[in-house]
Amino acid sequence: MRSPLFRQVIKEYKLSAKLSPIFTVSPDLDDVCTRVIDYIGVNFRVREEPLVKEMLTDAISAWRAARKHGDANAAFMKGLFGRAHDLYVKRYAAFKGDKYNVWTPYLESITAFEQRQPDGYSCRVVDEPVPGTVTQRCAAFQLAARVLTGHCFTRYFEAYDVAANFAR
Repeated sequence: MRSPLFRQVIKEYKLSAKLSPIFTVSPDLDDVCTRVIDYIGVNFRVREEPLVKEMLTDAISAWRAARKHGDANAAFMKGLFGRAHDLYVKRYAAFKGDKYNVWTPYLESITAFEQRQPDGYSCRVVDEPVPGTVTQRCAAFQLAARVLTGHCFTRYFEAYDVAANFAR
């Protein structure tokens, strides 16, 4: 079941025509994308575009490159989770004047953090690194553990090991 946030991202960035053939062949990827978008939301930006748009674009490109001579589903997941480390590169916080609340990456989703902020707070990425070192592989596993169902996690992160080539 697609969430309103998922529909908003697909419509706003004109991804429907690109994702439809993928979801027709692999309906489980539809649920994965919905869960990722519902976890990250549309306001988290490390660069110009929202992170979810960058992740979906990478996943589509990887799927297209692998569909004729490889496992396109595993390639899609590699593309989707390839930028997961960007969640931990900079801090995400809600500001209102001098007051601020900082998102805790391992405790809640970004959308839940945004929803629990009082009126008047605006959320944005702050140019300050998250404490500690988070590798690309660790970030992919962290995000996957939070958004994937048990079956999908087992299939892609254990059976296919889509994070094998990510930096450690």
